[in-house]
Amino acid sequence: MTMIVKRTAVFHFFCVGCVALALILGAAAECRAAERAWPSAEWPVSGTIEFQVSFGEGGMTVGQARHTWSHDRGQYRMGLAVETTGVAALLRKLGYEQRSTGGIGLDGLRPRRFDVSQTGKAPEAALFDWNDASGARVSIRRGERERRHASLAAGDQDILSLWHQIGRLGELPETLLVVGNKEARRASVTRLEDGSLRVPAGLFATRHFRIASIDDRLGIDLWLARERGMAPVRVIIADAKAETLVLEATAVQVPGK
Repeated sequence: MTMIVKRTAVFHFFCVGCVALALILGAAAECRAAERAWPSAEWPVSGTIEFQVSFGEGGMTVGQARHTWSHDRGQYRMGLAVETTGVAALLRKLGYEQRSTGGIGLDGLRPRRFDVSQTGKAPEAALFDWNDASGARVSIRRGERERRHASLAAGDQDILSLWHQIGRLGELPETLLVVGNKEARRASVTRLEDGSLRVPAGLFATRHFRIASIDDRLGIDLWLARERGMAPVRVIIADAKAETLVLEATAVQVPGK
């Protein structure tokens, strides 16, 4: 290569120009990547939200829930623990917990494991393999036995990590895979109107998103508090049986917000 460059000043100039162009294009690409990058710095490093849980909108309160998260901008952990209270607890004492752990990259949260434990039932989990030689995939398991699996694409989430992913995307995907402990469903994502929302914890300026599975078997509405680090303050989950759970914040603890 050195001999060729010495033979002609024109060629030398051309090569220098190529290097300069490559550097410029590389810098531009880095800028575009930075613009697209999921802003982990804007995500509070920890938080706790207490919810009251109702069966149906305007329905009877049947339980309480506690949602926590923490991260170091590279790895995250979050959980949701639900238990029945009051009359519902007298009829059936129920404990239910979701846990999601994973990494944080340019495309946002990248779950590695989603676990569900419930009173009287075998543990269930979804294991995310982003480095599978044949393509990224998720394995949905009960105990050690795989029940289902599905292919993954960047940005796909479990049903809990979704709460913190959606509000920080500069551009919403047309669809994404939402992974639960039983199914993985392709869903559309829609941003609805911003507004003010009053829940037991107070009045919040919110951003409203709707996630609806393509097969109409799952619907999730999220209201995220814009001035509290996009913390979820209201969540409505509707399943294929037309049963609806409503979670409304009774207390929001977000350090620095």
